Parts: sequence; structure tokens; C-alpha cells
Amino acid sequence: MLSMLIAYDAAGTVIATQDYMVARDAAGNVIGLIDCEAHELAGGKLRDIWIQDGAIGSGTWPEWIGARAHDFKVELGPDRRIAALVHKVSGYRRERSAIAQAIASAPVLDDGALDLRAVLGGPSMPLILDDQGHTVGRSPTSSGTPANLPIVGRQEG
Repeated sequence: MLSMLIAYDAAGTVIATQDYMVARDAAGNVIGLIDCEAHELAGGKLRDIWIQDGAIGSGTWPEWIGARAHDFKVELGPDRRIAALVHKVSGYRRERSAIAQAIASAPVLDDGALDLRAVLGGPSMPLILDDQGHTVGRSPTSSGTPANLPIVGRQEG
């Protein structure tokens, strides 16, 4: 499953985030997105592919909360994966296990896929959090790629 990436320091402070990683072929053409969670679950270390100065660790997080991740500290589980994000001010806990339960009870779309947008947000439509770290909504529109940026190798419909 696609997940955002979080890098943290020795105190568990979030020092960097990344919404996704793009895979490219030898010519530099985009061929897809990298499933970092699959790499992590297979025992791979994200620091093998994503290095941040000052980070002692990096892991996936199922929700897209964007820069608001910096409001939290990372708590690792026994498997050394990020088990929870703990809000620095309020102490509110965003638990991976609770997110997994919400995913399991998500509504099904007409095509049979789960509708996870309200649960997880997305790379360009993050969840909106209040000052205590609770989810209060989801960005209603995609931020997308700004129209004024040049795109190389654009593929039409």
C-alpha cells in the first residue's frame, strides 16, 4: 500500500517527510510509484533508499498528514516499525493499529475498491488536523502539480 515516509532523529522527532517516491527506467521515464511499505514489510530499510541528514531511522505511515507530521514524535513498535505518532503538545496518539481497523471497515466503491480517502487522505489531498493532532477533515481538492512548472515527457490521455 502506498504510504508517506517519515524520517526521525534519536529523540523520535520527525525531521523529514515524503509523500511518495517515483520509479524511473534507465532513460529517466516515470514507470510508477514505489511501494515503500512493501519494501519495509519485506525487511528492507528505508534508509537504504532515502537518506536524511540527522535521521537515525525512517519508516512508512499509512496516513498522509503532510507537514503536520512535524507536530508529532515517532513511537516504534516491537517490530521497529512506526507504531504511533504522539502529538508533541496534546499527547494525542495516532495509532497504526487503529488506522488498520478503520481501513478494514472502510466503505466499498462501485468498482469494488475500498474508499480510503477519508481514512488516509492522499499525497496531494492530505488529512487536515487540528492543533491537538485530531483529524478534522481532508483537503477537498487536490493540490496537483502547479500548472506553471515544466513537465518533461508528458503523456496525453
